[in-house]
Amino acid sequence: MSTVIRRLFNGRGHGSFVQPITSPVAFATSSIVASISEVDGNGNPFIGSARMTVHNIAARNGEYDIWVDIEWPDDLNYRLTVLVSND
Repeated sequence: MSTVIRRLFNGRGHGSFVQPITSPVAFATSSIVASISEVDGNGNPFIGSARMTVHNIAARNGEYDIWVDIEWPDDLNYRLTVLVSND
């Protein structure tokens, strides 16, 4: 049986960057998938004019990095929804 942990990470940014996330359930052998969406001031996701993408995810023991690209000239609020599986 697989254990899947769901985690939400809220941030603000633009351009291409790597978002490090500390997680006690992440291991180098973990399978991790993520999605990104823009959120409004109340934290509600919506599809705006900016294109937001997740490119790569690298897991390590106790943390993982997510390479994100937000194609907009100014900082935007975003939410990463992450699923970590250790089976």
